[in-house]
Amino acid sequence: MIKISQALYVRVALSIAIVAIVVTLVSSTLSYYSGLKEKKNTNYLLVQQLAQTMGKTAAIAAYLNDRELSQEIINGLLSNDLVQGASLEGEVNPKGEMDLFIASGSTNKKKEAVLIKLVHPFIEDTFIGVLAIYPDDNFIEQQAQSSLIKEFILMLIQSIVIAFFVSLVVRKWLTQPIQNLTDSFATIDPTNPETMTMLEFKQGKRDEISRLTQGINALMHELKLTISNEQSLRKKTQELEAKFRLIFEQASAGICLLDDKNIITTFNPAFKHYFTVPGEEELSTLHFPALLNNVDELQNLLADIRCDKNPPQATLDIECKVGYKTIWLHCLFVRLTEQRETKRSAHQEHFVEVILHDVTERAEREFQTRFEADHDPLTDLLNRRAGEKRLKKALRECIKHNQHLVLMMIDLDKFKPINDTYGHEAGDKVLIEIAHRFKKHFNQETDICIRLGGDEFIVARQVNTYNKAATREQSIALLNELQQDIYISQNKTCTVGASIGIAVGPNDGEELLELMINGDKMLYHVKETGRGQIAFYDEFKK
Repeated sequence: MIKISQALYVRVALSIAIVAIVVTLVSSTLSYYSGLKEKKNTNYLLVQQLAQTMGKTAAIAAYLNDRELSQEIINGLLSNDLVQGASLEGEVNPKGEMDLFIASGSTNKKKEAVLIKLVHPFIEDTFIGVLAIYPDDNFIEQQAQSSLIKEFILMLIQSIVIAFFVSLVVRKWLTQPIQNLTDSFATIDPTNPETMTMLEFKQGKRDEISRLTQGINALMHELKLTISNEQSLRKKTQELEAKFRLIFEQASAGICLLDDKNIITTFNPAFKHYFTVPGEEELSTLHFPALLNNVDELQNLLADIRCDKNPPQATLDIECKVGYKTIWLHCLFVRLTEQRETKRSAHQEHFVEVILHDVTERAEREFQTRFEADHDPLTDLLNRRAGEKRLKKALRECIKHNQHLVLMMIDLDKFKPINDTYGHEAGDKVLIEIAHRFKKHFNQETDICIRLGGDEFIVARQVNTYNKAATREQSIALLNELQQDIYISQNKTCTVGASIGIAVGPNDGEELLELMINGDKMLYHVKETGRGQIAFYDEFKK
């Protein structure tokens, strides 16, 4: 199979040559068939003219019935290459016989014969015979074919010569400049702007190739600038990406990204470290709120952050249990917004970035500091400042929700002799044990136990329905509990008692100070009347 060169000028030259040959073949074929018919008609016309020329002589030969003259006429006609046969016939005599009949050559094709009626030399409109001439069709056709073949060859040579020179012109003015452009493009490396040199062209020329080259040069100049800027920007972007990835992966803070459904789409190693138990490779769940065990609170917070009307960020300290370990995390939630000013689609995703810091140690210090600030260092009960604050809040809630606050003012009996006899260390042991019995007898989450100072205490209970009998029963049980022996050393015990004054808010006072004063009155009333008893303020009022 012949492989055609891919060079443009070769393909153009071949195309022109093929088109020229095809056009020559088509036009020559049409010319051949139309010319062949025309040549035949011309030769037949010549035969007719020849017959007309010999008509008068043949008429005289027929009139004279001269066979020798007739034969000469026939032989003269046959000497012409266009004639393959001829005949001369005279009139039929009264006997039914033909007076004259001379024929020579091929006279079979009577349908194609040229017939000339012979007119009487002296009498018009009187026919005395027929001269028949038979054209040589083969000679006529060969002559026409030979002539047409010569014309075809001349046309073909002419077409090839024209195609050759047209190809030269096309190569010079079209394909060669395009080839030069192609060769120039072959030296250009799109990844290397330095190779984008300007293409050469003849200055001042205004043809299409020159204008195309100028346009390509202008485009290449802009492309070179664009690629150079893009490469510079890509380099800077890669450097920034490497830095940010380094920051992201090696950051001590946990970082993650949440989609609209609060599913974690990406996270850094520190984030994974916070929420994976040693020995595990994957997070227990990718649903962020479930991961921190505060599902409802976090989902509401994240929904508020995604709302455009709210601030784009929020912080929250969350207690989280990972395996058997409890940690505290300081969480920063940031709504990510599109930097570019584009119209948001109907369903625009609102991503939220979460940055976590482990603040367990800080939280524990804060809890310890807050605990120490709010509690008595010896008994771990609430101190006076924190206790009164809790009592004020509880009293307000009782008034607001139609509840009752049962306030017990408690003072230990026979405590001072212990300090005087056994020392303050023994007294501290007694106070610690008394506080322990308070904690055992009351619920520290719902009840309020306070050490006012020395051997004075307050216990308050917030109840929905005040039952005086139940309160009396509980107070007596507390007195019995406090009167049990207390070990102050391995072999020594001591016994203390207590006096209790009870005031119930808001019945006995709507302000805490008033309620405490009324409870204190009942406490001193008990001490003055024998100690080790309880007294209600409502009974004292009666």
